[in-house]
Amino acid sequence: MSQPELTRSGDVFLIDFGDDDNVTSEAWITRMHELLDEIDATEGAKALVTTGSAKHYSNGLDVGFMATLEPDGVNDYVKRVLTVTYRLMFMGMPTVAAVNGHAFGMGAFLVVAHDQAVMREDRGFVCFPEVHLGMPIPAHLMSIAQATLAPRTLRYAVATGHRFTGPAAAAAGIVDTTAPLDSLVAEATALVEPLAGTASDNLSTLKRQLFPAVHQHAAG
Repeated sequence: MSQPELTRSGDVFLIDFGDDDNVTSEAWITRMHELLDEIDATEGAKALVTTGSAKHYSNGLDVGFMATLEPDGVNDYVKRVLTVTYRLMFMGMPTVAAVNGHAFGMGAFLVVAHDQAVMREDRGFVCFPEVHLGMPIPAHLMSIAQATLAPRTLRYAVATGHRFTGPAAAAAGIVDTTAPLDSLVAEATALVEPLAGTASDNLSTLKRQLFPAVHQHAAG
């Protein structure tokens, strides 16, 4: 299983989640914290783009691993995944998700945790599938969706488990725009590169002010 890798072009860092199913495994959590630590330690102007290399941007939680855990272990695992999600949401730099393919469940939450998102225009779905899985959405996750999606979009997405294509996701405000796959990362980079100079602790503070309910969960 491939793990996230970090590259840099000018002021823009790129994290590629990999070229497989891209679940948020224990190894993924560890690797993401390592990469985010490296980015955080870099001084000066900076911005972040995340993407994937296969049909998935992120396939969400590691369901196979969760099946081996007791309920308390499942809760602890989800909390560990959320530590990465919160870091992305409150980073002191501009962030954009370059959604190259499917973003299911936790993968969808990762998308909306970014400041902006560009999705592949011809293939892939963003989906909150919990209604089809007979699963509730924990309050700390729901707070992320409530903070970032319009109420009618949130209601439709959660109550129906609808699979949004790129154009439909853009129309619903889940992502900001779409692009062909071969220019997806370039389009994402073009969104954040002019804002790299805003990277600062103040930007992180502003994001916490924008999403106080999410920050309260993160701090708890």
